[in-house]
Amino acid sequence: MQQDRVQVGVSSACFFPTETIHAVQKLAAWNIPNIEVFFNSPRELKEDYVQKLAQICKRAGIRVASVHPFTSGSESLYFFSEYPGRFEDGLEIYRNYFRAAQILGAQLLVFHGDSPYSKMPLEKGFEQIKQMDLLAQREYGVSIAYENVVRCRGKDPEYFVKLKEYYPQIKFVLDIKQAIRSGQDPMEYVRCLGSSIVHVHISDSDEIKDCLPVGSGQMKLEELLKALKERGFCGTVLQELYRESYEKEEEVLLGYRNLEQLISTL
Repeated sequence: MQQDRVQVGVSSACFFPTETIHAVQKLAAWNIPNIEVFFNSPRELKEDYVQKLAQICKRAGIRVASVHPFTSGSESLYFFSEYPGRFEDGLEIYRNYFRAAQILGAQLLVFHGDSPYSKMPLEKGFEQIKQMDLLAQREYGVSIAYENVVRCRGKDPEYFVKLKEYYPQIKFVLDIKQAIRSGQDPMEYVRCLGSSIVHVHISDSDEIKDCLPVGSGQMKLEELLKALKERGFCGTVLQELYRESYEKEEEVLLGYRNLEQLISTL
């Protein structure tokens, strides 16, 4: 699953609402070696579309580290509902993402998970996650990577600690900007989850903006990355920005180069 050393890259989500295939082409033109493909519509999950993405990546020598569903906001509805049949229906929908990841060679699917307002008992929800992850691994060679997100249960590190106790094989994505939006110190996730963090969405911030290109803010990102590495992290660190995080696309490329420099000093 993990590489011998920390890999760096950029998420196609940085360019939303640019169509996914054009965002990937841009990253290919920039010679970005590792990317996350953020799917934005059902049509992009059709095999011919995914094969086109795969061809672009193959020609450019790009490794797709992960895929991200545009249906993240519905995961609580599908995978943490008491309504009979929704879990199975959700799995059928997500098989499209697992298959896309398989074609692209991605080993991770980024998962936002349950709502903080969910009434499902924790252990039942944890079992649903486990079954989903085992199916994805067994049939597609893909693992679920649960991300901390402000509007989800995973905004709380303690929730992830309990999930890890129930299912020690679970993997996590640390999203820096989402930790800040949740009022959490990103380092707390590192302390709590350690080597179970296999993927990072990185960005910078300052007193005004909580999401900026790497090197444009005041965060002690080197300290965070060192703490991750000390705990055995050797996954992929991807710059993921929102479109309002920058004015010119060249800022995304500069942020990536700053990230490369940061990683090289570890």
